[in-house]
Amino acid sequence: MQLFAHIHRFLAPRRRSLFVLTAAVVLLSVLAFREIRLEENIAAMLPDGPVRSDFALLEQAPFARKVLLSLALAPDADAALLATAVDRLRGALGPPWFDRVVAGPADMAQGNIIAWLTAALPNLVDAAELESLAAGLDAAEIENRLHQVRDRLLSPEGWVLKDALRRDPLGLNRLGMAKLQHLNLVPQAQLDSGRFVSADGRHALLIADTPVAITDSGGAEQMLRALDAALAQLPPEVRATVVSGHRYTVANAGAIQRDLGFTLTASMLALLLLFLVFLRHGRALFPFLVPISVLCLAALAVAVGYGTVSAVTLGFGAVLLGISVDYAVHVYFALRHGGRMPAEIIAEVARPVLFGGFTTIAAFAVLLASELPGQRQLAIFAISGLGAALLLSLVVLPQLIPPAAAGNVRSPAAWLRIGERLPRKWIIGAWAAILLLSLWPASHLRIDGDLRSLSLVPAEIRAAEQEVQAVWGEMRGMAMAFAEGPDLESALSANARLFDALGEKPAMAAVSLAPLLPPAGVQERHRRAWRAFWQGEQGLRIQDELRSAAGRLGFAAGAFDPFFHGLAAPVEKITPAGLRQAGLGEMVEAMVLPTQEGYRVLTLVPDGAATIAFFDDRQQDLPTVRLISQGRFGRQLSQAISADFSRFLTLAILVVALFVGFLFRRPKPVLLALLPVATGLAVMFGIMGLTGLNFTLLNIVATALIIGLGVDYGIFMVCKFGEAYDHGTDQAVLVSGLSTIAGFGALILARHPALHSIGVTVLLGIGAAIPAALLVIPAFYRGERR
Repeated sequence: MQLFAHIHRFLAPRRRSLFVLTAAVVLLSVLAFREIRLEENIAAMLPDGPVRSDFALLEQAPFARKVLLSLALAPDADAALLATAVDRLRGALGPPWFDRVVAGPADMAQGNIIAWLTAALPNLVDAAELESLAAGLDAAEIENRLHQVRDRLLSPEGWVLKDALRRDPLGLNRLGMAKLQHLNLVPQAQLDSGRFVSADGRHALLIADTPVAITDSGGAEQMLRALDAALAQLPPEVRATVVSGHRYTVANAGAIQRDLGFTLTASMLALLLLFLVFLRHGRALFPFLVPISVLCLAALAVAVGYGTVSAVTLGFGAVLLGISVDYAVHVYFALRHGGRMPAEIIAEVARPVLFGGFTTIAAFAVLLASELPGQRQLAIFAISGLGAALLLSLVVLPQLIPPAAAGNVRSPAAWLRIGERLPRKWIIGAWAAILLLSLWPASHLRIDGDLRSLSLVPAEIRAAEQEVQAVWGEMRGMAMAFAEGPDLESALSANARLFDALGEKPAMAAVSLAPLLPPAGVQERHRRAWRAFWQGEQGLRIQDELRSAAGRLGFAAGAFDPFFHGLAAPVEKITPAGLRQAGLGEMVEAMVLPTQEGYRVLTLVPDGAATIAFFDDRQQDLPTVRLISQGRFGRQLSQAISADFSRFLTLAILVVALFVGFLFRRPKPVLLALLPVATGLAVMFGIMGLTGLNFTLLNIVATALIIGLGVDYGIFMVCKFGEAYDHGTDQAVLVSGLSTIAGFGALILARHPALHSIGVTVLLGIGAAIPAALLVIPAFYRGERR
């Protein structure tokens, strides 16, 4: 590589200008780095296509963006105190952090829902329900209901109920109330003075709307602080439990930020320790400036391409500290080991350094074809960082480190050559045994698509969710079925078919608008059945018996004319706008969703294997219905990860093998250069399978590192033993490997599962690749010692 020898000679008399230019670039990148916007949203790590769109729909769950407040009364406290606490908390929660606070159905349905149900019955009741109504309304029952009407009219609230009772003396709105039950989002709630209370009367529920997006960690933190201030005003006998997706966001953002500071600091300290143990020379500090310099440059490259940087990508910076120092370490040891002219040394070391760097870059470049945007960010981060590290190591660093004098060359410590002294068959036998022992547990490795395994879930948040679920039932974990159509009518028709199908499975109690918002064609059929019923024999009988019973009980003539006139009056079609006027606007907004392609109508169903199986079986019958389930989502994500990983592993090994083949051009050195890669992957997969560690989407990144770095170690060791290249190679490989482990060792200490997962798995692979390079490759290059 004479090019770098020429560059070295050209820059030697211009060192000061080179250093000023380099320092200016690094300083500008640091200043720009401070303006980078960090993105903690895990959606960046989801595959493109159906999985990502399913995740977006998961975020549209009715309670996904709400704050649930469950108030619990102390055992010995007066029950009246609970109502006081509810009213006090409602008054304390307001703009700018809370738009609306719901304490009961009256808050959710502000209009006259009973009157609306009575008027809308012709659109809602089918022929079968009318036949059942007729069977239950014999003369005795009609008279009994009129007795109840008279008693209610004579009660204190009679003057308020008079008009409603005249319009519906037979209580036909019970049919509508039964349909209203299908909108119950709080399954175990009861009502007390219009408030949601638990069965034991010792808990109350409030549902707060907030304008803060669930992915806005800064806004979520401020909103939760305002909420804590409001909760502090509650009486000491009342305890509040808060459940909200915003708590997850704040917990994860805080953990990532703490981990970033801690792991980066720990990485630097570990690298400093390596310096003190292996180098102990003032000029040896310069190689460790390389990773610090490239970190901000790499993050800036991602920000330029994406606008924001994933927090997980930035956490990968701790790892990059360990990777990017490798090339500088090899250049340092070459210069300090060889006693020739620096340009000659650089020309010789540039070949393995460049090919090692290019193979690592190639392994990461394969991630550019990933379906996961977060992994594409990681690819750009690694490619730009490693490319900058190569330039700094081969162009700038040689101007800072003078070579050792010819008579001052030190041989590596004897213990570093242990692989050359141990019997060849021992080393190869132990290596082969480790590979064989890794194969069986590796076959049991499980791919995990559950995003919750990549998010931090503090114990207190998990306990709060369990407590709220125990008191109020399952609210947040329901599966969602979206009936889709190019227009509202077709979407409502698909939703009605779905509701009818679910009705065949009593265990699948659904929360649905279908009973209250049928498609226009169904409404018309119901209206025809309504008119036919009341004009037919059964309907006329009921009307005659009502008139007779009203006369016998002393009601005034014409008392129930509003009822009789209503039977023949024209009925307006039910529309979303009419539901909003009736007081069901919040339910309509949550469950009728306009899209660019048309409309989606939401139905909530119990999540679980039975639900997934039901929708799988009915896929042909319900082609425009889409189930979004946590269980199914995890399965789909696992399949996507598996496909992405298989594609990546095949391409990465192929690309790396081509690079190595181009470098060595003979089978033996090519296979030996790939030996650390194979060893690292086998041990990583084997230990993960043996210990039950699941393979997640972030472990694909770990695999890229093992392939890229493992082949680096192999290239340098093959150059040493196959091409008589020896510039402190053993020590350079060891220090390079330990510097990488130092970076990953810091990630093991991370609290956030995503960062921790990368650290654990890569540590396994790199920890196996280093001894494979230092011990096994030398054993294959020599005969057995006798």
